[in-house]
Amino acid sequence: MNLIIALIITTLFYLIAAKSIKKYAEFYYIGTYAVLVIVVLYHFRGWAADVPTWFDSYIMSIFTRGIFSTTTFMVVMFLGVVTKPNSVSRRLFSIRGEMSIMGCIFALAHNIAFGLTHFKNLIFNPSIMPTPVFIASLISLVLIAMMIPLGITSFKTVRKKMNGKSWKNLQRMAYPFFILIYVHIMVLYSMMWKDKIVDIVVYSVIFGSYIILRLRKYAITRAKKRKAQALKSI
Repeated sequence: MNLIIALIITTLFYLIAAKSIKKYAEFYYIGTYAVLVIVVLYHFRGWAADVPTWFDSYIMSIFTRGIFSTTTFMVVMFLGVVTKPNSVSRRLFSIRGEMSIMGCIFALAHNIAFGLTHFKNLIFNPSIMPTPVFIASLISLVLIAMMIPLGITSFKTVRKKMNGKSWKNLQRMAYPFFILIYVHIMVLYSMMWKDKIVDIVVYSVIFGSYIILRLRKYAITRAKKRKAQALKSI
């Protein structure tokens, strides 16, 4: 349920704040970094013991467990499969780069809060790690390695300095990145699949829908190109 709640909140937040984010992107980045610091301190200083259980379960867990970053990436990726833009998709698409950057920062908060312990074990004591955690940690390292260039090249100043074709080719890495997020989550959920069956279904439906829609858009784009080429040859 946290995913659905977070996805609704995420979408509404970006819709409402779209114009403001476009105009004052730097301030939103600073705010996102502030959230990162709070999340890391909250986790490592054990502040969860001092707050109501509902606050930890339904508010902070959205950030500490990377749910908000995941839903931000969901919004970004689903924008890429829109074939008939409307006022909502155009509004969100205008800040797609900014959302990507904020999503990367939120993801770092999750990786610092939970990843540091696992990464340390991965390097120095992998034998104590359950197999799913070991695999998920390896996937996390791959995701971070992919996320850093994707996030950096989402900044307009960086994008302007890059060759257009090179930028597009690098950004295509977002597709395997997005799918790897799903794989990472499913590997972790495999340890407690009976308790997480609803979450597994929800994640699978969302990511499965994305793959179907992405293939659909690819087919539509290919058909348009073939039609254009056929018209030119007449």
